[in-house]
This record gives sequence, structure tokens and C-alpha cells, in this order.
Amino acid sequence: MLNSQARRKVWLAVVASGFLTLAGCSNQAPKQSEATEAKKVEPAKQVEPITKVEPARQARKAEAAKPLSTPKKVTPAAVLVTVPKGTSISATVSQALASNKNHAGDSFAASLSTPVKVRGKIVIPKGAHVTGRVLAAKKKGPAELTVALASVEIQGKSYSLKTNSIDPSGKKDITVPAETRLKFKLAKSVNIPVRG
Repeated sequence: MLNSQARRKVWLAVVASGFLTLAGCSNQAPKQSEATEAKKVEPAKQVEPITKVEPARQARKAEAAKPLSTPKKVTPAAVLVTVPKGTSISATVSQALASNKNHAGDSFAASLSTPVKVRGKIVIPKGAHVTGRVLAAKKKGPAELTVALASVEIQGKSYSLKTNSIDPSGKKDITVPAETRLKFKLAKSVNIPVRG
């Protein structure tokens, strides 16, 4: 019985190795035949004479044969434009400001109400995001709220601003409601890159 099991195992090993050998050889055969077929040269095809074709049809065929070229996006170089001292900047606050709620150092968000132009060219577009700072806030005695603009964001880059401070007056609490337009003047010129 032990002898017949040993024979069976040997017999299965021989059959398996033969099968694997055949499988390996059969995968190489198509590769060899492909290589010999690639070396064969096909006979030249006979070209039929060109018949008279309308000129418009020929033009269409020529246009179809031209390779398509993708236009390259050309970005003009940026030029630094100086926004001079004294330029008016009108900004609309996005949130309410109040002398009894805000503190010196608080920042607030706003957007440009009108574009800033230099020599007729828009340097800072309308709607540009502006950040302001509360310079002073006092709720007792005569109320006080002093604000100024600190920076403007143009195309994802922030530029520092120095503007005059404004202080809405009032005897009691001073509140500047959201969507209020405030007018500032640049206290120092600023260089802004402008494309084209």
C-alpha cells in the first residue's frame, strides 16, 4: 500500500511538470510567430489615380488633416502700481461694530464698496476683501469707537494698508450696523501689483 501511494505521488508530479512545461511552451509560441510576422513586409498597395475633386472639398480635407494646436494661456506680467497717500477707500463692513462690545485690537471684515483707481486703471477691484482693526473702544463716559483699515486681499495675497482712523461720534453706545459704508483715506502709499 505504501508503495502504491509513492507511485501515485511520483506519477502526479511527472504529470504536473509535463503540464507546466507544455503551458510554458505554448505561451512562447505566439510570441515567436508574432516576431516572424513583424519581419514580413507587406506588398505595396496599388494606388488609384486621383479623380477631380471640388476645391471646397479639398480644402475641407486639408483642414481635417491639420493637427489641432492648443492655445497657450499667456499671463501678462504684473506691474507695481503705487496707490498714493490720500486716496479714498470706501469699505462696507460685514459685521456690526459697537463701542460696548468691541475692544481695541479686534479685527473686522469688510469689502471694498467702490474700486480704487490710479490714472483711470482699476488697481483694487470692487468687492475685494478688506480687514480692519478697532483702534479704541470705550463704553463708559463719552462712548468711543475708532477703526481703521489694516489690509486688503487681492487674488489671494494680502497687502498691508495704513489708513486714517475714523471715529463715529455718540454720547452713549456707538454702533456701526453691518452693511454700513465707511470712508477712509490712505495715510501711506501702497504698492499693488496689477496685471496687464
